[in-house]
Amino acid sequence: MEGNAAEHLFDSADETPVAADDAEPRERPELAGPTADDPLKLYVRQIGDGRLLTTAEERELARRKDEGDEVAKRRLIERNLRLVMSITRNYTRAEVPLLDLIQEGNLGLIRAVEKFDYKMGFKLSTYATWWIKQSVSRALAEQGRTIRLPVHVADQVRKVTKARRLLGQKLNRDPSLDEIALEIGITPERVQELLDLVQDPVSLETPIGEGDSSVADLIPDLSADQPELETADRARSSELLEALAKLQPRQRRVVIERFGLDGVRPRTLEEVGANLGITRERVRQLEARALRELRAIAPALELYLRT
Repeated sequence: MEGNAAEHLFDSADETPVAADDAEPRERPELAGPTADDPLKLYVRQIGDGRLLTTAEERELARRKDEGDEVAKRRLIERNLRLVMSITRNYTRAEVPLLDLIQEGNLGLIRAVEKFDYKMGFKLSTYATWWIKQSVSRALAEQGRTIRLPVHVADQVRKVTKARRLLGQKLNRDPSLDEIALEIGITPERVQELLDLVQDPVSLETPIGEGDSSVADLIPDLSADQPELETADRARSSELLEALAKLQPRQRRVVIERFGLDGVRPRTLEEVGANLGITRERVRQLEARALRELRAIAPALELYLRT
């Protein structure tokens, strides 16, 4: 099943060529001697250092992916696994193991790769950030609702919701009750009973309003106690990407780095200036001009584009 790719990405590790300087195993003392009791360490060792793709490499793989090349799709996923770890570690909860959240984030990454359009001119990491956060937030929401149920019932609920997500990845739509029931070996009636217990979040593909927008176009966030971040949840990622595409390349880079739209923390004026080889004041000017243009292009982004 395609959805299981997030759990078995490395069953065929020999399919991925290794750079010459990576031919010999690297010493990583902090991860030395992982065992079955250290699944997270094993996972980190499996994904390795994960050299980032260059822009040219990413565009070429994305082009091949769009033509149906599954190897190219797999490479895009594998090279962005560390992005999932970077995002997911910010949302750890005591009741949910980090590795479980990483697996959920991987599902979001897979979906992002499938929908990624390299012609928009953005890196995959910028686009995938929204999908990864959405997948992780759904998993945490489900867990929050199941911890108050009897253990055996909570286990059944988790099996049902996981089966639904994985089938959704495979079928590219919400699976029916019959399909979920067949997958885990229970009756459709029982599937419905279990889903009713948690009132699972709406599908990523659920339409919003009369247009083509869906829930997937919303920017997710788990920080409900931070009002300024709640406003970001209402900003549409697709609208943001389209608006950014209309900026000059340097202005776009400044906005992406200043607001952390590439999955990394927001950078200071000094950090952005160092990255671009310009002064702090020049970064401030570029940012101010870019924000004025973005607000003119898409007024709905006003609340989101705040420092």
